[in-house]
Amino acid sequence: MKQNDLSLNNKKIITLIGMMGTGKSKFGRLVAEKLNYEFYDTDTLIENSQKNTIRTIFNENGEDYFRKIEKNTIKKLIINTIKHEEKAVLSLGGGAFDNEDTRGILLSYTHVIWLNTPIDTLIKRVGDGSKRPMIKGDIKTSINNLLSKRIKFYSLCHNQIDTDGLNQNQILDKIIMTISC
Repeated sequence: MKQNDLSLNNKKIITLIGMMGTGKSKFGRLVAEKLNYEFYDTDTLIENSQKNTIRTIFNENGEDYFRKIEKNTIKKLIINTIKHEEKAVLSLGGGAFDNEDTRGILLSYTHVIWLNTPIDTLIKRVGDGSKRPMIKGDIKTSINNLLSKRIKFYSLCHNQIDTDGLNQNQILDKIIMTISC
């Protein structure tokens, strides 16, 4: 996909990125509902297409295999959304934006918003981490390690929303205000 293939003047696709537990899926649904946009959760799309959970895909085939499927899923989703002139909100898995190709496509064709949430809040929301394939051992250490690796990629987003101390309505309003500007 080349940039000149599609008009970038009006990005009608909003992409929410960030760590597990930031509320990307929750707020993606809420934003889509409020704006009458389509909503796509890439992890759900992958689970449906693979007929398996993300955790099982990781355990049986490894992270590299999963990331390849994730990259292809996101690319196809962007192409189809633009082709059908849909307005959409995408919620990505926490590590999807690490991939340079995926990141390039998203930054070129969508409005990327990073939901930045404090680590203590993430730890509470992730719980025991049993459904999170990237959590290995101590939850706090795992989240700290992942965030320290991913923050350089997340910071390349178009906009960052710090969710610390904000309630659900305030976060929703900030997202909508960000995409309205």
